[in-house]
Amino acid sequence: MNRVLIAVLACHFLAAFTVLGMPLYLPVLFTDLGLAPNSPWIGFVFAWPTLLTALSSPLWGKVADRFGRRFSLIRALAGLSIAFVWVGVSSSMAELVMALTLQGLMGGTLAAANSYLATTMPREALSNTLNWTQFSARMALVTAPLVLAVGIQYVKLQQLYIVLASLPMLGALYACTLPKDSQPSHASKAASSTHSVTTSTNTATPVQYASALAVCSLQALFCFAMVVTFPYFLPYATPGVASTTAIALLYVLPHLVYLFLQPLLKKHLPYWAFNCHLSMLALAIAACMQWQFNSGLALTAARVLFGMGIWLGYHGTHQLVAKSFQAARAGTWFGSLDGVGKLAGVAAGIAAGFAVNHLNLASPFLLSAVASLAAIPLVHHIQKTGSNPCPHLNNEFSDTKPNTTA
Repeated sequence: MNRVLIAVLACHFLAAFTVLGMPLYLPVLFTDLGLAPNSPWIGFVFAWPTLLTALSSPLWGKVADRFGRRFSLIRALAGLSIAFVWVGVSSSMAELVMALTLQGLMGGTLAAANSYLATTMPREALSNTLNWTQFSARMALVTAPLVLAVGIQYVKLQQLYIVLASLPMLGALYACTLPKDSQPSHASKAASSTHSVTTSTNTATPVQYASALAVCSLQALFCFAMVVTFPYFLPYATPGVASTTAIALLYVLPHLVYLFLQPLLKKHLPYWAFNCHLSMLALAIAACMQWQFNSGLALTAARVLFGMGIWLGYHGTHQLVAKSFQAARAGTWFGSLDGVGKLAGVAAGIAAGFAVNHLNLASPFLLSAVASLAAIPLVHHIQKTGSNPCPHLNNEFSDTKPNTTA
C-alpha cells in the first residue's frame, strides 16, 4: 500500500467508526429526549440521515468534479464532525432532528474517498483499492459497537457524541495533507475533444465499459440482498441460539469473513462477471439456508457463506466499476453509486419490516435470495452488452461524446 491509500483509508475509518458505531445507541438518545420507546418516529429518525445522504450524494459528486475530490473528502469529514457536536449539545427532539439532517446532508465520506482514489490511483489497481475502502468500513462496523459499548459506561451518551466528533475532524485535518487530485479544466477537456476529432477520423472517443443504469441496478440489488437480512437478525436467531454473545458473533461473522479474506488477496480473481455470478449464487444459497434453519452448525455455515458472497460481490462489482467510470466525472459516478446503495439499504429496511409484519422473522432472508437471483441475469446482460454500451446512458458519465464525424 502506498502512503496516499493508507491516509485515505485512515480518514475513512475515522468517519465510518463514528457513523456506524452510534446508530445502535440512537434509540436511547431518543427516549432521553422524550420519545416513547415504541414510538414509530424512532424508525423514521433512525433512517433519516441515511436517506438524506443517499439523495445528496449525486449532488456532492458534481461538486467534487467541479472543485476537487480532496476538497469533497475534507468537506464530508468536517461536516460529519460539526453534525456530531450539534447532536451532543441538542436539548430537544427538534434540535436533534436538525443535527441528524446536517449529518445526512454533509455525509458521503465513502463516495468522496473512492472518487479521490479513482483520480490518484492507477486504473488497473482501482478495483482492489475499492476493496480496501470496504475493508475499513467493515472494520469499523465490527469494532465500533464494541468499543462504544465500553465508552458508554463511563461517558454520557450525548457527551460521547462530542468526543467522537474529534475523529472525523482529525481525518479532515489529515486529508489536508494529501496531494491535490488533478482537475482538468473545461478548456483543456474541450481542446482534448477537438484534438481527438481532428486528428483521428476512424477511431471513436473511448466510452464506458457498461451503462450507468445497468451498473447502478446491480449495485442496488447487491446492497438490498445484504441489508435486508440485518434489521431483524437478533429476534430471528434468539429462539435457536441461547447466548446473546453467540448471536452477536453470528451477526458480525460475514463481516469478519470479509476482513479475513481481503488481506489474502494478492492479485485479482478471475473476470468480474465470474465473481458476481458466484457471489449472487452464494448469497442466495446462504439466504435460503437461513430462511430454513436458525440454529446450530447450519446457521454458522450459512453466515460464513454469506460473508464469502459479500466479499466476492464487492470484488466483482468493484472490478466492473473500475472499468465503467471516466476520470473527469469520478465524483458524479461514485456519488451516484453511493446514493443508489444507500437508497437500496433504506428500501431493504422498509421491505424487511413489511415482510416480518406480514410473514415471519425468517422472511427477509427469502427477500435476500430473490434479490440475489434477480441480479444474475443482470450480470449476464452487462457481460453481453458491456463492450457495446448504450451511448445515451453513458453520456452522463463520459468525458466526451462518441465521435460521429468519422
